[in-house]
Amino acid sequence: MKGTRLGAAAVFSFVASIAVASPAPAAPAALVGPGTGYITTGGIEDLTACSFAAVGYDAAGRLVGLTAGHCVLSPGLPVTLVDNPGAGPVGVTVSGHWGPDYGVVELDPAKVIPVSSRGGITVTDIGPTLPGRPVCKIGAATATTCGTVLDVRPDTDIVTGTPTFWADSGGALVSGTTLVGIASHADTVPVLSPTVYASAAESLARLNARGGTGAGFRPIGS
Repeated sequence: MKGTRLGAAAVFSFVASIAVASPAPAAPAALVGPGTGYITTGGIEDLTACSFAAVGYDAAGRLVGLTAGHCVLSPGLPVTLVDNPGAGPVGVTVSGHWGPDYGVVELDPAKVIPVSSRGGITVTDIGPTLPGRPVCKIGAATATTCGTVLDVRPDTDIVTGTPTFWADSGGALVSGTTLVGIASHADTVPVLSPTVYASAAESLARLNARGGTGAGFRPIGS
């Protein structure tokens, strides 16, 4: 059954409430790491709320964040943090890919302090996983939840019982401190059904093969 993408249009009211909230006092830099929530803005059709899976540097030394591909509705959209809107735009969307569902955001190193740990989740490397493995996820909507890997599909998508909701899209799925998945969509009903994650290892392989911003990505702390 075709799943519901976690960053879909149904999150519009959630995004809008953030976008119009009174800005917090400006800060010199904002912490960004696994599960950090963000919104993208441009035209009304470009509004979405998602999360980062990990932050690090690519082969060219650019500071980038990995997220879900369906969160990148078009390149060049300003990215603002959900929990620190006073920092203003901290980066721009670069590219999104579906199958596996991964995307890249380039971050401004003058506005962002990259971290490897948030909410009890730490990312130090990227790798595969297997059915039966214990895993935890972190995202902007439902914070940290844990479960087990139910299936690793032939297309490399990972299915787990970790609950998710809109705005968790792009969040990190970890086994220990290894990033194994990027939150993509619910199999049927958000929160109530298993969640599908893009394989982080396959996503990175595709990104490296394509080249450009994000290629050669290494998480902070690796």
